[in-house]
Amino acid sequence: RQVDEMARGAGEPSAKRAKVDEAKEEEDPLVRRKEEVVRLLERARKGKDNARAKEELLTLCARLEAKNEKLLRRLPPELWQKILDEYLHQNDLLALAMTCRFFREKQKDLGKKVETNLNFDSLLDLRKSGKVASHSLGWFRWVCDTFEFRPGLEWSWERVKGAVYESDLVNYAAFQGSVEILRWLVEEKGWKLNGGT
Repeated sequence: RQVDEMARGAGEPSAKRAKVDEAKEEEDPLVRRKEEVVRLLERARKGKDNARAKEELLTLCARLEAKNEKLLRRLPPELWQKILDEYLHQNDLLALAMTCRFFREKQKDLGKKVETNLNFDSLLDLRKSGKVASHSLGWFRWVCDTFEFRPGLEWSWERVKGAVYESDLVNYAAFQGSVEILRWLVEEKGWKLNGGT
């Protein structure tokens, strides 16, 4: 019950709380330092202070990561369990793990596997259960930018183990009924529709 109350409260920040958080962020020396390093990096791109900018940026990133991890650890383990169990689908866990080291470690701690299953039978089972979430065009773009795809369609006995084929994503877009995403995959990416589509 306490976890449910915390989850509801976390999702509805008041305007006052948002203003306080924004003011704190503006005062935060790490935020100011980030702005300085960004300017330094711009100069480094022009050929000046390249090594120094790189070193300062790495140091700053490490400090920001440590600060964020400290804040994220404030949530009790029960709430993290609830978030991963009730608000994330198995196919979303890879994206979560790639977001930051803390999220990847939290997934490991809670025993969640990082795998995306695009097998048609598992998708049908998910659809029947009502737990399948539609993915946006942005998600499809992220997948296309992140993974290496093999061209075309291969039957299960001809597939390379662990490979992702263009047809997998085309069929998944058709499965969720998104004409916009199908059009983008065909027109922008040049991928072909197939018998499974």
